[in-house]
Amino acid sequence: MAPPDDQRLTSLLLTFYTTARLGQGRLSDNGGPFGFDIFTALQVDFLIDAYSCDGIVETGCFLGDTTEYLANRYRQLPIRTCDIDANSAGATRQRLAGHQNVTVLQGDSAALLPSLLCGLKRPLVYLDAHWQEKWPLRDELTAVREGVVAIDDFYIGHDRFGYDHYDGVRCGPDLVAQALPGVDELFVGNPYAKYPVPCLQTGRRSGTGYLARDLDSGAMARSDLFVRVPLRPEVMMPPWEIYGPPPRKPAEVRA
Repeated sequence: MAPPDDQRLTSLLLTFYTTARLGQGRLSDNGGPFGFDIFTALQVDFLIDAYSCDGIVETGCFLGDTTEYLANRYRQLPIRTCDIDANSAGATRQRLAGHQNVTVLQGDSAALLPSLLCGLKRPLVYLDAHWQEKWPLRDELTAVREGVVAIDDFYIGHDRFGYDHYDGVRCGPDLVAQALPGVDELFVGNPYAKYPVPCLQTGRRSGTGYLARDLDSGAMARSDLFVRVPLRPEVMMPPWEIYGPPPRKPAEVRA
C-alpha cells in the first residue's frame, strides 16, 4: 500500500474518530463507521481514489454512523443510502439533514438499488443490509452491474473476524460464487497489510469482501490491502498463516 499523504490521512482519521457512535450498546461492535474498524475505512478510501468513484451507495444504514462518516469524508460525492426499517431510515435522514450530498430512502434495498445507482458509472457500493428475515444480499449482488462492491460481515477465513449467516448459509465467497456465476474472483481485506495506523477496535471485527464489477480488478490485486480469493473452479480461502501471526484477541473480561 502506498500510504496516503499526511494531510489526507489526518483528514480521514479526524473524520473517522469524531463521528458519533450512535450504535453503541445496540450493535455487537458498539457502532461507529465500518464497525469502528479503521482498516476498513482505509481500504474503502483506497478504492474510491483508485477507481475514481463518482458516488457511494450504502444499503442498511441503521442509525447512520457509517453514512455520516462517508458524507463528511467525501463531500464532493453523492452519498445514497437506505434501510428497510422506517425508524432507522428516519433517524439517519434527520441526522444528516444538513448534508446536501446525502439521500436516504426507506424500503427493501434490492428493490431500491436501481434508483440508488441511477446515473452513477463507477460507484462504491457498500452492502450492509443483513438484519431482517429476508436476506437481500443475493438480489443486491445481481443488481450491481458496475462499480466496486464491498460486502460487510463477510467470511474471510480468519478466527479474529466475524461474519453473518442466514438459514445455514454463510455470508462469504461461496455465496458470491453461487449468486454470480460469471465472477471468477473476489478480494478480502488484509489484516496484515502495512497500515499507517493501528486499529483501535478491540471488540468484534468483521471481515469485508470486495468485488470489481465491470472494472479491472488490477488495483486491488496490486495493493497489499487486499488478498485475492479465487472462486473457480472452487473457492480457495487465504492461507493466513503465511501472512503473519494472528492479531491478539482481546483479553477476556472477568467480573
